Amino acid sequence: MRLVTLPGKILAKANHTLIIMGDGAARQAVCVLDDALKAASPQRVDAVRQHLGLIERIASGKTDRGEVAFDGRVWITSADLASDHGGRLH
Repeated sequence: MRLVTLPGKILAKANHTLIIMGDGAARQAVCVLDDALKAASPQRVDAVRQHLGLIERIASGKTDRGEVAFDGRVWITSADLASDHGGRLH
């Protein structure tokens, strides 16, 4: 699955950033935990936008591997970024 972010669907929440992604008619909620971001709110949405390609790649891989949480979302942590990008977003 090749997930891409839907226009206008990046939302800052209490301790994560929620991104709605899609592939054709399929939709997937993806959450990037604040611990994965160096930037504090509200700049964390900007940090997510700067690294959207990386986040989409990680989310696509996790979806393909069935790494979806009990709530139906894909959760991206600093550990995911460390293995894919050498650390946190900045």
